[in-house]
Amino acid sequence: MENLDRGLRYIPIDLMHAKLMVFVDGSFANNKDLSSQLGFILMLVNESTDTDDTFTIRGNVIHYSSTKCKRVTRSALASEIYGMVNGFDMGIAIATTLRMIVERLGLAEIPLIICTDSYSLYECLVKLGTTKEKRLMIDIMALRQSYERREITEIRWINGEDNPADAFTKASPNRALERFIDSNSLTVRVDGSVQRPTT
Repeated sequence: MENLDRGLRYIPIDLMHAKLMVFVDGSFANNKDLSSQLGFILMLVNESTDTDDTFTIRGNVIHYSSTKCKRVTRSALASEIYGMVNGFDMGIAIATTLRMIVERLGLAEIPLIICTDSYSLYECLVKLGTTKEKRLMIDIMALRQSYERREITEIRWINGEDNPADAFTKASPNRALERFIDSNSLTVRVDGSVQRPTT
């Protein structure tokens, strides 16, 4: 099925092995008024692991957003955090809806995976890093708590050239989103991830 007005093509997904992926990005003070731009894109995908540090996804765009940050940002980390908070909020809303659907179908819960190209944000969340900006601590603690409660199944630090959310925050973005829209598939290089036990 195709949406000719938006150029999106939708392909079948195996719900037994589906994953909800949220790619997030934030650009610091890159607008004319020096505000930051926040972006994220949600995809329902089937994933295959190519190597230990590369995976390929095949699926559909579910939702996306590109907004000007309404809060004052004083660092690149702040922009990335606000971008992830926005992406997580929408991701958990859609994941909750999907959970009700798959339960009725007798299928396993669809994991929520968040991907960022910001090492400092990744370190804050999974390696218990800290920030000196007290305003950001509440957001970091909320995201970390969701990670510990397994509302977020996994957080991945990915190569910046493979982040499709880049297209929503930069004037000269990478080609990842274009590649995904053209083929409904994307190969992503993982720079870091934490494997957690399933129980």
